[in-house]
Amino acid sequence: MAYVELAKLHEIEDGFMRPVRLAGLELLLLQDAGRLYLIANQCPHRQAPLTRATLSGGVLRCPSHGIEFSLASGRALNSSECQAGLTFYPLVYEGSTVGVEVSDR
Repeated sequence: MAYVELAKLHEIEDGFMRPVRLAGLELLLLQDAGRLYLIANQCPHRQAPLTRATLSGGVLRCPSHGIEFSLASGRALNSSECQAGLTFYPLVYEGSTVGVEVSDR
């Protein structure tokens, strides 16, 4: 496994959002209430990018459809038609950076 840095911790504060392309995946690194998350950068409802989503109080709101997702559970909060939830990826902290471990094959 190889560590890939996504951001330096001093760059990150609540409301931080950075799209990341890694190993063919479109991801979104974000922070809310002091907690960092790495999620798939697409709404589970209709796969719209979440790059311009709004973020507040543990809730991520899709800019295209207005569906709100809990960052705690990944589930939609205001839509019964969206059964899928956010996809989360594990983060790794190394020194003063945050990143991910990827296969070095």
